[in-house]
Amino acid sequence: MSLAHSLICGCLMRESTEDTARFLEYPGIGLVEWRLDALHGIHTRNGLDEALAGLSLPGRHPVIATVRPERFRGGFRGTEEARIQAIERAVRAGAEWIDLEDDLPEDVLSPFRDSAARVVLSHHDFDGTPASDALKHRVEHLATLGAHVLKIATYARTVEDNLRVLELIPFAREQFGAETIAFCMGPSGRWSRLACLLMGSPWTYVRFPELPASAPGQFTVGQMQTLLEIVGAG
Repeated sequence: MSLAHSLICGCLMRESTEDTARFLEYPGIGLVEWRLDALHGIHTRNGLDEALAGLSLPGRHPVIATVRPERFRGGFRGTEEARIQAIERAVRAGAEWIDLEDDLPEDVLSPFRDSAARVVLSHHDFDGTPASDALKHRVEHLATLGAHVLKIATYARTVEDNLRVLELIPFAREQFGAETIAFCMGPSGRWSRLACLLMGSPWTYVRFPELPASAPGQFTVGQMQTLLEIVGAG
């Protein structure tokens, strides 16, 4: 696998587990964010366990297990207790990464930090992009929570919004020694999904061409591969 491909994370948004293996082994990417909240069966123990059996596949990509709640425009409509239990089951099934929201209380977050999976601690703003000082305060807060990777995604309404978000990547690295994924969503933020890699993000998120996007503005796997070749990454 080339360095460029290792920077690409495909987002698996699928209501059923049909062809799951194909996406977990998809060529030309480095890892998969599995949006388990998109599965109809996640609200039943048997349905989720059947899906998570895909984590036992040999030769699959590393997986980021995500169960995004409704409060962050995700698809999980159950109780918070049930959502946390779903994440715990994903960890036990072998997910290498988990994506957790930054509003989780410490008593919920702490056991995940001590688990076998690495933690992406994420903050999303679907309405706009705050001022630079507010964004940096958010990064500082995230950095104190002990995650392996920080993630900031805001909605861009202007070109300048992208610049404020992208500068968080070197800021977090220099001030807190934190690896950070930072980009903007939406049509005006689309280019930041490539630019964040050039600034030092460990990966960027793309959609599989057959599946819906998990957030507005995502490139497809093939489009991102082409862009990385054009800029000479990897």
